Amino acid sequence: VGSKFGGGGPASQQETDRSRKDRLRALALEHVDLSRDPYLMRNHLGGYECRLCLTLHPNEGNYLAHTQGRRHKSGLARRAAEDKLRREREGGVSEGPSVAPGGLGAGGRR
Repeated sequence: VGSKFGGGGPASQQETDRSRKDRLRALALEHVDLSRDPYLMRNHLGGYECRLCLTLHPNEGNYLAHTQGRRHKSGLARRAAEDKLRREREGGVSEGPSVAPGGLGAGGRR
């Protein structure tokens, strides 16, 4: 409706959504530095893996879309909560194994 025969016609909703996703993915890849992402790992097949969620992705754009998703964000929240709990348990103790005066590590047995 409203277009000439052979003129391509109006884009369907699916085509419009696909082109919008492609544009947003390309724009995000320009502005995001994936080399600094601690969870991104390239595997031997040339794909990408998220070490936080243990998911496989065929390209950087797909991985980038994954980082905006629910699963990755909930994994980040879980990791942040675990780190906070770990820091509270340590209570300002320096990094590394603590050594008791007897020469054994904390919790060690004889």
